[in-house]
Formats: sequence, C-alpha cells, structure tokens
Amino acid sequence: MIKCTYLFREVKLRIHARVLTRLYYRLIAKGMCDWEAYQEHQASIKRSFNTLRCILTSYKDRRIKSGYFYICNHKNWQHKVFVMSPLYYMPRKEAPKRVRYLLQRRQAYAPPPITNNVAPHSTHGSILARFVTSLGNTGGGRLTMMKVWLIYLFVIVILACIILFYCWL
Repeated sequence: MIKCTYLFREVKLRIHARVLTRLYYRLIAKGMCDWEAYQEHQASIKRSFNTLRCILTSYKDRRIKSGYFYICNHKNWQHKVFVMSPLYYMPRKEAPKRVRYLLQRRQAYAPPPITNNVAPHSTHGSILARFVTSLGNTGGGRLTMMKVWLIYLFVIVILACIILFYCWL
C-alpha cells in the first residue's frame, strides 16, 4: 500500500469540502432548515463542519510553515486547484534558496499575533495606523499595503479639503 502525502490529502479534502459545502447550501436553499431531521442534527452538522475546518487549517499551517508548496485555485473551474512550488521550475540547488526567500517575505508581511483580542500597537504611534491594523485583524484578514496607502491618501485628501475650506472663510 502506498502512503498518501499530506499535500495530496489536503488537496483531496479541500475539494471534497467545497463539494460538500456547495451541496449544503443547495439544500438550505430548498428549505432544509424546516426539516425535522435537520433540526435534530443541526448541532452535529455544525460540529462536523468545524472539525473539517480545523483539519484543513492544520494542513494549511503545516504546508505554509514548510514553504515548499502553495495551492492556487483555477479561475474557470470551481473545484480545480493547482499545486505550485519552486521545485517544479527551478534547479534542485536553487529551489531551497527560493523557498527560504519566500518564507522570509511571508514573515515580513505577516500580521503580528493577536493576544486576548487586543489589536497590536504599530511601530510608530499613528492613530490611523492602529486603526488600520485593527481593521485588518478583526475584518477577517490582513490589509494589503495598497489598501493602507489608499486609506492614507483618502485621509490626506479629506484633511486638505478641510484646510482649504477654513482658509477661504
């Protein structure tokens, strides 16, 4: 018997989870929430989805920590994914260097850890930077640098309009 790799198990489980979630939402659209059987087993269904989510998170954390592989979704087909790696297109001696470089970049852009649901303080004492950091941490994901710059630009334009308005009065 051949043992499957963690990456194969993650991709297979991720695809099955997508199909299962799609089926679940179709059944909800057909009125599954009114069924007596659903009412009885609703807690166990939610526990099953949470277990599936936790397993996928652990697979993803392990994959990201090693840094050799990353999964890309196909833009046209919903249930098709690609596994990409520097090992596929680089010589064997250069690929680990590239992986280390990618891991360093990922750590540089990773959001700081949150403890006790308190937003971390920024390195400079800007109130706007703390606000943007808290938005990124509680809004379901981190903000990209482009979004941060757009927020800064928006605030600067608003302040310039206020200054011009009061200068003309």
